Amino acid sequence: MSATRRAVLACTRAMAVVAMVVVAVMMLTISYDVAARYLFAAPTDWAYPLNSTGVLVATVLAVPHLYATGGHISMDLVHRALPERARRVADVVTTAATAFLGLVLAITAFRSMTVAYAGGLSGAGTFNIPLWVPDFVLFVSGVFLVLVALLFPATPPEADTPAAVPGDVTVRTDAQGVA
Repeated sequence: MSATRRAVLACTRAMAVVAMVVVAVMMLTISYDVAARYLFAAPTDWAYPLNSTGVLVATVLAVPHLYATGGHISMDLVHRALPERARRVADVVTTAATAFLGLVLAITAFRSMTVAYAGGLSGAGTFNIPLWVPDFVLFVSGVFLVLVALLFPATPPEADTPAAVPGDVTVRTDAQGVA
């Protein structure tokens, strides 16, 4: 694996770890909010906006790593039924669509981030999250989605490969047809 691919994969892995930490923090804040609401009749006013942002952050930070490692949801049953040439076309379309999505995400998030930062925009409520923060996360995720689409293009799933164990991370290698 080239140094560039290893570096991008390390960055996406770090992003996925941050996503896991965000989910753990969300679990704690939701549990605290539930306890405060039902035990003390004093719900928090910050848990909802914080966790709304957390869902977005956790989702978009994990996507580039899942794509690079083939851990995303795929339609391999349909894919395997296609003729070999159609599978290659489907892989090219998937790679191009992923790169395009990442590019659109990066550009729109960057534009939104600069407007939010320049305008000092923040979310509603007493816990005002500066809106440039989630936009920055979207921007970074978009950039890495473009990178993984180009460096780890879609490849057909192996028909004789057993289903992966949850948590088992494998990376497509050059021997499996990745340039």
